[in-house]
Amino acid sequence: MEILKQNVGIDVAKDSFVATFTILLKDLIVKNKATKEFKNNSNGFENLYQWCKKLQENNLEVNYTMEATGVYYESLAYYLYEKDVTVHVLLPNKAKKFGESLNVKSKTDKIDSKVLGQMGVERNLEKWVLSSKIYRHLRSLHREKQQIVKERTAIKNQLHAEEYSGDPVKTILRRMKNRIKYLNKQIESIEKELEDLVSKDDYISERVKKITKTPGLGFRTVIAVIAETNGFANITSIKQLSSYAGYDVRIRESGKWKGKSKISKKGNSHIREIMYMPSLSSIQYAETYKKFYKRLNEKKQNGLISGTAVQRKLLGLIYTLWKNNTEYIENYEMKKAS
Repeated sequence: MEILKQNVGIDVAKDSFVATFTILLKDLIVKNKATKEFKNNSNGFENLYQWCKKLQENNLEVNYTMEATGVYYESLAYYLYEKDVTVHVLLPNKAKKFGESLNVKSKTDKIDSKVLGQMGVERNLEKWVLSSKIYRHLRSLHREKQQIVKERTAIKNQLHAEEYSGDPVKTILRRMKNRIKYLNKQIESIEKELEDLVSKDDYISERVKKITKTPGLGFRTVIAVIAETNGFANITSIKQLSSYAGYDVRIRESGKWKGKSKISKKGNSHIREIMYMPSLSSIQYAETYKKFYKRLNEKKQNGLISGTAVQRKLLGLIYTLWKNNTEYIENYEMKKAS
């Protein structure tokens, strides 16, 4: 019984994870050798690793496949990466589509781990690369700031409602204004921390300065995208980046019936949230994107769709400028042709 591939599918939750050890035989038969649940902590990681070593055959490499479920998968992925084994981290919609192709209709932790195990032996998945700590710190700071901004917006709305009520209570107004001041100071503190962190890294600082010369793309936007993508460490194309951010277009057609095309929104919502305002600015101040938006809007007659397309295009621009370490050139294609 010759084994071609060995893979461990892992379904990760907050407190525990379920692992299935899967093998692919020479006749392309997939077999699940064992399934076991572990604690999502350092002891659980070590127990998983030793369990897999016992099941491993012929010293053939064992790969590990898991989904990017919030932040709960990260500690395990870091642990396995440090063990110098191949780790695959997938977007949830990819694993879901693969499960649907297997006609899997039920959903449990055990079933999901088996699907991931089979996907790992049947598909040639990209190897996950551990990003630098600075990107993880930038992401944590950015997400903290996003949460505080949302909290401040909610209080501002409450303040506005109270101010225009029939009989506003002065003590409530005072407390709300004090909370807004406090949140403003927190936001300023986080922004200062982000700037200090970037300034200490020449590689990131150099690229960020070049990208921010683009109309509509400021420091906050670029840093947010870099943080949420781990410096594009596991992204190799604009198409993949669009999917990661949930900007990939979902088309629904059947026979003569044609549904509306929409973005999937099955990706990183933090990126989509941060790209909204820069797209409006670019439409106003960048000639290339102003023309792109106008042309698309004349065709679609829908500002929301056209604006989203600008967001996706800007995100691709950030990726291109970062990878090539170059600055934005207005009307690049026309200048290149001439």
